[in-house]
Amino acid sequence: MKHRHTTVLAIVALAATLIPATVATADNHISISEIRIDQPGADVDEYFELTGSPADASLDGLTYLVIGDGASALGSGVIENVTDLSGQSLCNGFFLAAESSFTLGTPSLTTNLNFENDDNLTHLLVDGFTGSNGDDLDTDDDGTLDVTPWDSVVDLIALVKEPNPPSTTEYHYGPPSIGPDGTFVPGHVFFDGEWQIGNFFGGDDSPVSDDCGDVVEPTPLDIPTIQGDGFSSPHEGEFVIIDGVVTAVFQTDPVKGQQLGGFFVQEESPGDGDDTTSDGIFVFAPFAEVAEGDVVEVVGTVAEFDQLTEITDVQNVEVVGTASLPAPTEFTLPATDAEREAVEGMLVSLTQNLHIVEFFDFDRTNEVVLATTRQFQGTHSAPPGSQAVAIAEQNALNQVRIDDARISQNPDWNQHPDGSEFKKDNSFRGGDLLLGVTGVMDEGVSHSFDDFPDYRVQPTEPASHVETNPRPSAPDEVGGDIKVASFNVLNFFTHIDSGPDICGPTANLDCRGADSEEEFDRQLTKLVLGILALDADIVGIQEIENDILDDEPLDPDPEHHPVLTLVEALNLAEGSEVWAWVGETNHYNDYPVRNEIIYKPASVTPVGEPVALADEAFDDTRPGDIEPLGRPPLAQTFRQNVTKGSKQPFTVVVNHFKSKGSSCTSIGDPDVGDGQSNCNLTRVAQSEALLDFVAELSEDASGVLVIGDLNSYAMEDPITTLEDAGFTDLVEELVGPDAYSFVFDGQLGYLDTALATRSMLNSVTGTTIFHINADEPDIIDYDTSFKSDTQIGFYEPTFYRASDHDPVIVGLAFGGPER
Repeated sequence: MKHRHTTVLAIVALAATLIPATVATADNHISISEIRIDQPGADVDEYFELTGSPADASLDGLTYLVIGDGASALGSGVIENVTDLSGQSLCNGFFLAAESSFTLGTPSLTTNLNFENDDNLTHLLVDGFTGSNGDDLDTDDDGTLDVTPWDSVVDLIALVKEPNPPSTTEYHYGPPSIGPDGTFVPGHVFFDGEWQIGNFFGGDDSPVSDDCGDVVEPTPLDIPTIQGDGFSSPHEGEFVIIDGVVTAVFQTDPVKGQQLGGFFVQEESPGDGDDTTSDGIFVFAPFAEVAEGDVVEVVGTVAEFDQLTEITDVQNVEVVGTASLPAPTEFTLPATDAEREAVEGMLVSLTQNLHIVEFFDFDRTNEVVLATTRQFQGTHSAPPGSQAVAIAEQNALNQVRIDDARISQNPDWNQHPDGSEFKKDNSFRGGDLLLGVTGVMDEGVSHSFDDFPDYRVQPTEPASHVETNPRPSAPDEVGGDIKVASFNVLNFFTHIDSGPDICGPTANLDCRGADSEEEFDRQLTKLVLGILALDADIVGIQEIENDILDDEPLDPDPEHHPVLTLVEALNLAEGSEVWAWVGETNHYNDYPVRNEIIYKPASVTPVGEPVALADEAFDDTRPGDIEPLGRPPLAQTFRQNVTKGSKQPFTVVVNHFKSKGSSCTSIGDPDVGDGQSNCNLTRVAQSEALLDFVAELSEDASGVLVIGDLNSYAMEDPITTLEDAGFTDLVEELVGPDAYSFVFDGQLGYLDTALATRSMLNSVTGTTIFHINADEPDIIDYDTSFKSDTQIGFYEPTFYRASDHDPVIVGLAFGGPER
């Protein structure tokens, strides 16, 4: 690990509410970069490390302090350690202080460090210290320092054992702060774009030893030579000097906050003329004061950081002139990784009309994915196998990620893909166009926490957003006298997810829904509005809580509370008893969610009781798992309410097949790489079980309509198994090849579908998908987890983004008169 460091000026501003401080005005910029206060056994390797610029900056006037709770009767705010740094200086940009027992390198200063390891602690670097060890700075123990014997706080980090300690003798004086590490104060912390907790047992420490006795002259190299024609630099680890023009500066933005902590430099035009070697490179130098158009000389070390070639451990940045920015290199899709690598660090322009196709990470990191067209899953358009895989591979070549140059997550100021501020009235939808993107090509491990590197463009100027996929206010007409809808309600639970696994029929499964009453109210509001907007007579629901069925003494809610709650809320919104539940069925398994059916008694009447399929294809569990493989299909037969004419019964079966998200290798059903992902054979078995179920149901009905989330795209084996047995895929037949209800990895398809038996087909008048969810960014949904206050405020009581799946609606007519 070679950690990164950042400017302390913004950090000091955060701390000002608790520690009266002024920002240091010296030219030198120093910050705390790594600390160890504890380890197994004897504390032989306690240390602190500083970093900054210039590389040989003097530390005169600075003092390193630790504030804790003192000894005996003293309370919080007592100085426990004082390390005077007068006469010291940085060595190649670093300074290391440790005790004589230190084994991890050669310290710049050997001294006694009194680093307590069982309390809330605040480590500070201050300028102009006039106090003494043992001074009590929080005399009334209220968490605010009453005495500040220094001129300014240069940097600080609080190491937290208890965020809300029970005693007034255990305050810390951040922010910023980090911890606890479980129930302990962190023994090792380091700064790597943000403060992180290191390994208590060691192994990831990276204190920089004092090597100033060896004077090394940097090797002059041009940027293309450093970049080379491969995926990593052939000069990694070398001490170099480069020059070029600054094309983009991503330090700390006054509005957006902390960015990449550096800037991009590119060879002045025309570069080296070799299209296989990049003319640009990133310089990690948080304290450098440069501007676009500056010509700079940079001295530092070549490194690969998350596979981005960069100059790090920078010892000097000197502005030697100004120049015009190089003309952006035109970057077009499709593009291979090699073609992206060839412009890594360079200013590029995307001149194609690009659609916004993926925005899963928009709330966390402000990232979106663009593509030359709206893309469909390989198995939506082609049979599983080489054809489908080729489509998916081509889709990937035609995508490019757009970022916002920030390392923070869930920011207060949210950047729209066009560069403006994202707001309720300045949103976007999947399929919209983004034109004229210009920025630098960056590379790094994806912010979406995948393990693979990810190229992305960091925009340097605004783009144009064109709304080409407007929000629908109502679903398309499907005709008929009766409308049947399918709606995946995205884990609607009435048991709040407060932490313990208390949900499911066995009361030991995770609660997958709202984490608070506020979230619950927000979710229920959106779902009610979404269901009402369907204008349906029968709604098949997936992903509603499968609640405890026995008389659980710790559970005050009645049985079937989730579906009854939903029906009650719908009737409250309607103003009368418009909706009803079909009732308890004959079989539930132990999956945390289940299928349900609700209906309008004024339109249809249930015939007989609801029936669920008990079959090992759904009820079996994988080895070591406590959740079954799927949710039992639920069937209910209805008759249309008419005074005369056709009253023929018809049956609706609601389904939710095994998902693709977890492996079935343990039951002999691995992902074979044909595009159908995990558990395909399991879903095929569920289709086959469903066919037997429908055959029995058909004896009592004139037709059967199968709806729900089958977790299978149009050309996949579970769907073709049903079609080969005589079912008609109504979405494929009536919506067409561009139908979709879900987006994953920027690719569309419909997992939510409707299929009709031959006897039902003549009664179908139309089918549509109501695009209120899949095209909407989840930053506007009900969930408040991991969101800033600003992001929580993007919620509105509308049906948009009520779920991540779009509802499907089918119109039916049975020959009777209008009601």
